[in-house]
Amino acid sequence: MNRDEILVCVADDIGIRTWLERTLDGMWPLEFVASSDLSRVSRLVEATGSRFVMVAADENDAEKALRIISALTKSRDDLAVVSLTRRVSQDFLLRSMRAGARDCFIASSDGEEIRTRIQQFLHVAPEREARGGRSSEGRKKITLVTSSSPVVDTRFFAQNLAFTTNKLFPEARILALDTSATDRHAFYLDSNNRVSLESLLQNPESLDQAMVETALEEYAPNLRLLSGKLSPEALSDDRNADLFIAVSQLMSMFDYIVVNVDPVVADFWISAVGLHAKDLVMVIQPIVEQAHEARRRLDGWREHLARDCRKSLVLDCYEKKGAPATGELERAVGIDYMGSLPLDWNHRLMSINAGLPLHKLPQRSPYQKRLEAILKRYAADENREGQGAVRRKLLRVG
Repeated sequence: MNRDEILVCVADDIGIRTWLERTLDGMWPLEFVASSDLSRVSRLVEATGSRFVMVAADENDAEKALRIISALTKSRDDLAVVSLTRRVSQDFLLRSMRAGARDCFIASSDGEEIRTRIQQFLHVAPEREARGGRSSEGRKKITLVTSSSPVVDTRFFAQNLAFTTNKLFPEARILALDTSATDRHAFYLDSNNRVSLESLLQNPESLDQAMVETALEEYAPNLRLLSGKLSPEALSDDRNADLFIAVSQLMSMFDYIVVNVDPVVADFWISAVGLHAKDLVMVIQPIVEQAHEARRRLDGWREHLARDCRKSLVLDCYEKKGAPATGELERAVGIDYMGSLPLDWNHRLMSINAGLPLHKLPQRSPYQKRLEAILKRYAADENREGQGAVRRKLLRVG
């Protein structure tokens, strides 16, 4: 048995699982995973470092297998994916190939033939640079901003985080995505893009660099906005593969993606794309009830996030007088404390109602002063330690 090569099979059918175990005859370690949770499929592939995945198709719902095949092949160039079915039709064979499958195995084929074909795939598949998964530096930068309560204004924080990132890295391509967007506005800004995330999910073949450059105007140099509010149909569990595919495509076009994740849809978003996140920012007000709910949510999301995903706490509308100590809130939530931001209600209202970024207002605000302090600290870090250190401390607030 070659212990360095672990095969993964996505299958719900016990009969197919039993047949495959007998067919492989212990030649490779084999890990099974159900098709109901795409993020679990992706995590298993990452954890095992597998270069070969078989996706079994249910005769009554072949579309699910096709979505999984498409998502896996788009997530990694070095991954060989084949479809697996009890009986094959010409239509399914063609559709699975279009989805990215390299071959189609029939669950009645000769065992020696199947083993030989698997060996051939493993022989031509490129070795991964690091066994057991990509390094965190090899993944694109995605920051998910969310809260434990819908009363917390994560839109405002995520909007300013995107502009801060744009100032820190003016040459980087940045996408800010707002799941709380309205028909007219992404975040609190005037934006009239012709496409939304919903339309991209409906027409995934249209998503390429040319479309991004023509349909998503630059709000600022190298900063683009996208409405990410999805319909109830798009938020169903069997559609998370579509979101996974779209985010994977966007990752290839941008250096940083900042997502405002509405708490109402946070479970869906994190289960679908949490594996891609390098940062999860939990924004709460200094309220004990919110802190406890944040911990409960984070515990529930743990299995959907990469092991090296940095989880950080931001206290919004924080005033020392009358509020619990920051250390107490940090311990209650159970993740590292990044810092606090003032209420600064007048300037927030001016920014929101004018549809302008905070830094474009005629008056400087306490909120903006804090952002400028962050920028100065980042610049100092860059001079001392280089660009890599700045990126690692992108969200750190003293």
